[in-house]
Amino acid sequence: MSDPTTGNPSAPSPAPAAPAAPAAPEPRVLPNPLRPLHEAAEAEFQPYEALEIVSTFGEPQAEYAALHKACGLMDLAHRGVLELTGKDRLSFLNNLLTNETWSKSTKTGLSAGQGVYAFLLQTNGRIVTDLNVIERGDRTYLDLDARLVEPIRKTLDRYLFADQVKMTDRVGSLHELALLGPGAPAVLDAAVGSHVTELPPMGSTQVTLFGADVTVWRDDMTGGPGLHLLVPADRVEHVWAELVNRLGELVGHAKRPLRPVGWAAFNTVRIEAGRPLFGVDFGPTVLPAEVGEEAFARAVSVNKGCYLGQEIVARMHARKQSARTLVGLRLDSDALPIAGANVFDDAGNQVGGVTSSTISPVQSRAAVCFALVKKPFAVDGKVVRVPAEGSLRPAKVSTRLKFLG
Repeated sequence: MSDPTTGNPSAPSPAPAAPAAPAAPEPRVLPNPLRPLHEAAEAEFQPYEALEIVSTFGEPQAEYAALHKACGLMDLAHRGVLELTGKDRLSFLNNLLTNETWSKSTKTGLSAGQGVYAFLLQTNGRIVTDLNVIERGDRTYLDLDARLVEPIRKTLDRYLFADQVKMTDRVGSLHELALLGPGAPAVLDAAVGSHVTELPPMGSTQVTLFGADVTVWRDDMTGGPGLHLLVPADRVEHVWAELVNRLGELVGHAKRPLRPVGWAAFNTVRIEAGRPLFGVDFGPTVLPAEVGEEAFARAVSVNKGCYLGQEIVARMHARKQSARTLVGLRLDSDALPIAGANVFDDAGNQVGGVTSSTISPVQSRAAVCFALVKKPFAVDGKVVRVPAEGSLRPAKVSTRLKFLG
């Protein structure tokens, strides 16, 4: 299993409060109504700024297996929601974000149930934050790091002029959970009593879950289906307890169809699935062209019009030029480089740095990593060297971040 401190979210890159003036957000105490239930389950915690998140519920190997073979229930207390209402909200976002939320040619925006992944950039093209845009018809949810919700609200507010848009910080009133793994759709269908979870990536719907009005949206963070639940904070303790306690009877008395999982197991599986994280693998010193081809394709529309930083993004994409890029590294042993370790060439020159690493059971328990390296070293099969367990170890580069399949 992974070392939960490797790819640890407790010390991410500082995130700017405004595109024109990057600055770390003020520490914010993030409430977690599920903390008593986690303590009762004897969960182990790790720090995440002013919050502690669950590292493991005591059986990381079983949690890892649930994410690959069944369904893991994860508390995403470190995520937060900024809600936008008003008739101009999608066109307003389209002028700021890297992905398309509103079409200037058709004068229409995302439909209810649609969504996109996007970046908000500084004017110099560097990434302020990533976020998920979830359109619900009468409102739009922006899902992002909870510590950044209020700074991003203030940033967006600076660009509001005549647009009819209202923004509401929903940290503390909406709490995010996730059902992750191949069994996630069956688990949720059983819990709501109907077949509602045939969602496309970034698609969303509304369900009643154990009496709570819940927004469900799909993001396959771990390679298999991933269903995220936005639950009213005053109902989330009940929803969590019902999911954990009743799923045996809900899914045909199956043996452990669902298991609570923590960061340690999730971190291993999301690295295997090729999913870099903002604040861990990239941050406000990084340009969109440097996050890897798959993340760039998810976050950036190369055909839309102007937005903050667009000229730089378009120029770098057209010329296919960047000084560095995120790649995958695979070692031939279980010697584990730590996040922050330097990457070297054969001559001993530093050519990059490790951002996340784990021991991958699906890769014969070899160490696998994400690393930000100079572009000449982003070549499939190229061998670089990373320090692990007291010596420099060879690691093979993959421009494809996924270590699954």
